[in-house]
Amino acid sequence: MAVELGDAQRRLGELIERVNRDHTEIEIVSGSASAVLMSKAEYDALVETSYLLSSPANARRLMSALQSVRETATRRNDPSRAP
Repeated sequence: MAVELGDAQRRLGELIERVNRDHTEIEIVSGSASAVLMSKAEYDALVETSYLLSSPANARRLMSALQSVRETATRRNDPSRAP
């Protein structure tokens, strides 16, 4: 969703409630420039994810762990593996 700056200024409270309620972002446009409004929780998660993935070694460990969890979940849900 994109909102012109003047509209965003008039509706700021409503927009803040929306990004927190809907876990979404709103682009605020002013001429050729723009910015993004998001909840503090979403921002914190984005910053943390960026930090965790900033080290290639840490990113590999996280991706490996995620793949392991996915494989375990797939095996648990595989009907051909039923006793």
